[in-house]
Amino acid sequence: MTHIICLPLDDRPVNYDYPQILAQMAGMSMDLPPREWLGNPWRSSQHQDLIHWLEQAAATVDVAILAIDTLAYGGLIPSRTSSESAADVLARLELLKQLKAARPSLQILASSVILRISRANSAEEEKPYWATYGSRMFRLSYLEHKSALEETSPAECNERDELRVQIPDDVYNDYLQGRSRNYTINRAMLDWSAKGVFDYLLLPQDDTADYGWNIAEARALQGLIRAQNLSERAIIYPGADEIGCLLLARAVCQQAGFAPRIWPRYSSLQGAFSVTAYEDRPVHELLKAHLAPLNGSVAESPEESNLLLFINAPAEGQGAADLQWLIEEQQNASTPHLMNEDEIFRQTRREMTTPNRSPEEFVRAMRVALNTNKPVALADVAFVNGADLSLGRMLMKEDLAPRLAAFGGWNTAGNTLGTVLAHSVIRALMLRKNITPDQQTAHLTFLFLRYLDDYFYQTIVRTQTAYESLPALGLAPTFERLPNEMVARVEAIIQNRLEPHISGLCNLFLQNGLEQDIQITNIHLPWQRLFEIGFDVKVSLP
Repeated sequence: MTHIICLPLDDRPVNYDYPQILAQMAGMSMDLPPREWLGNPWRSSQHQDLIHWLEQAAATVDVAILAIDTLAYGGLIPSRTSSESAADVLARLELLKQLKAARPSLQILASSVILRISRANSAEEEKPYWATYGSRMFRLSYLEHKSALEETSPAECNERDELRVQIPDDVYNDYLQGRSRNYTINRAMLDWSAKGVFDYLLLPQDDTADYGWNIAEARALQGLIRAQNLSERAIIYPGADEIGCLLLARAVCQQAGFAPRIWPRYSSLQGAFSVTAYEDRPVHELLKAHLAPLNGSVAESPEESNLLLFINAPAEGQGAADLQWLIEEQQNASTPHLMNEDEIFRQTRREMTTPNRSPEEFVRAMRVALNTNKPVALADVAFVNGADLSLGRMLMKEDLAPRLAAFGGWNTAGNTLGTVLAHSVIRALMLRKNITPDQQTAHLTFLFLRYLDDYFYQTIVRTQTAYESLPALGLAPTFERLPNEMVARVEAIIQNRLEPHISGLCNLFLQNGLEQDIQITNIHLPWQRLFEIGFDVKVSLP
């Protein structure tokens, strides 16, 4: 059995739990450091313990999946808030060279995140000044990069200059110093990759756009990859929280000598060309980028593919998943909702009602595809930060949902594509063999978890809790961290709201005859906020 260790970005389920479930599905064993050693927004990581763990764990395993940000800074959030010098960080990272030198056969699959530029006035995951200057810094970044490319209009040049005056020099300079440090680290990691330290290096762009300081850095790093002929060993693409799953899938494909060929089927003619929120390229190009770590490609036809990937992409423009329920509620109400004045509200409504995308035909086509001998997966990216409400209802009325090789509809389009590809490609490989009960259990666990999280929680329950339950508790609607004294009460509300959905989803899976029992326990808010949820899924086979 292949033995893997994983040093994740942080302790959230997407980074800590998902790779473990998929490793079990692949028939591999995976070890991680204790969850409590990893940091979160209010607790620093036990950095030295993590380094010691890595030194010991890497001595006997076959593959190491490593988040360099955790080794370098203590996690994803510390990579944004740390003021350490590049020299100090590089000295810490020398351990990676030592691990490879001691065991050249150790396969090191690593990631190092290109520092994001949050577009919100929130310091929850940033330095304190981001609460005041965040949105202006994002816009200034956008305009300075666009200006450097000589693509700005006179009005945009004036806006750029006005923004620069509004942002204090100490804030501006401090932020750019942190960016420069992280860019230096990423350049060094590419150099180390060229020297063979890494078998594969992924430099994901966390929350991206068309322009920005981060985009300028990404373009420069991509140029280095091509100049050093590293395209088979390194890549840059939009994403972050899916990288542990995708690098695991790379290890599985490498071991099996499998280069997946994917046939994408879109829900609309425009879907392949749409650019979703937080990304810098059309959905079809995003798919190609996420196939690269798997050594995968887009098939010329369904017949030549190993996997049929149904992609529900925007036809008008990506809306916000959490607003779908509010819009439906407003349509049934006698008075208009105040959010009518927000552009994202209007865009979400347009995407919900567009005639240019047919969920009904999309489901019919999936039903036909499931009657072929090829695995069928669904990536739902029509709305950001959750699934398509209408499509989800159709899936829940059919027997299609438990039969899919994978489903995803969470956070960004890159996050969704990465996890869906990882899950479905591993599933396609497993279907070529005699699947063990443990592998089947892991597959059903992950599939059930994705519907419960991405559709029922993120699209429905999270919205209801934010816009109904929080105001009833005297709190403003928010996805940011809740007051400590309110967390348990909100978790109880969420559990109560989820129970009928859990019951219905369990019945749907059990009617399919693949399971004997499904139990959901430990429903909680890992980071004491509504943005993500955690729960344990236990599937028992007949």
